[in-house]
Amino acid sequence: MTHAELAFFREFLGGYFESAFENGQIDWPTCRDGRSWLGTSEAGEYATKLFSDGAVIIPEQYLNLQLQSLREMNGKEFNHIEIVRLPNRARRRRKCFVGHRFIPAVNKTLRWNLRQVLEPYGVELDWSGRDPRSVQVLEDIVKRVKAADFCIFDNRETRTRPNVYIEVGMCVALAKPFILFEFESKSHPHSSSPIPSDLTSALTLRYRNYQQLFRDFYFRLPVFFEKNLS
Repeated sequence: MTHAELAFFREFLGGYFESAFENGQIDWPTCRDGRSWLGTSEAGEYATKLFSDGAVIIPEQYLNLQLQSLREMNGKEFNHIEIVRLPNRARRRRKCFVGHRFIPAVNKTLRWNLRQVLEPYGVELDWSGRDPRSVQVLEDIVKRVKAADFCIFDNRETRTRPNVYIEVGMCVALAKPFILFEFESKSHPHSSSPIPSDLTSALTLRYRNYQQLFRDFYFRLPVFFEKNLS
């Protein structure tokens, strides 16, 4: 294990403990002790096992960790740690409708990352994959959105083809809980359509890269599920 991997392990779990405390999942002593534990040699040994085996159970902290690899749009991979608190109660299967611009770069990376993060929650992904301008396709999308427990939309690369907002509108009309990924690019400021003002009540996660997005997304998932799907 490299020094960079150990630093990532400590920084990621430190963020997890703080987020779990802020969202009411753990109490302050658990958060404080967890952050303190990250500086011990024992934590380093668990980090080594995680990076060598890809998974590790930490009974002292009631954690089950799995190392996953997510991707940026340019194909570069980055580490992500899936964290499940023990004991892990079985979760019922849920369905998530995903709306985004259907181009190869987005299809490959966004779906890969979503499946990696949502699979431990028992979430099945669904999407239409077709242009929602015809009546038949619109009916198909409405059917899929109705069948979903929640939806996720990404407005990346939608400046010239903002069809994703048709799907968002359906979601709003059907009162379906959803999360909106809003892409912000310094180098390509017009690569995505702006979020309409009447959607500001949605759970919006603004991002410039997938590493930032999926960490924010992962830490906010438990609260989103508790609020909308419990």
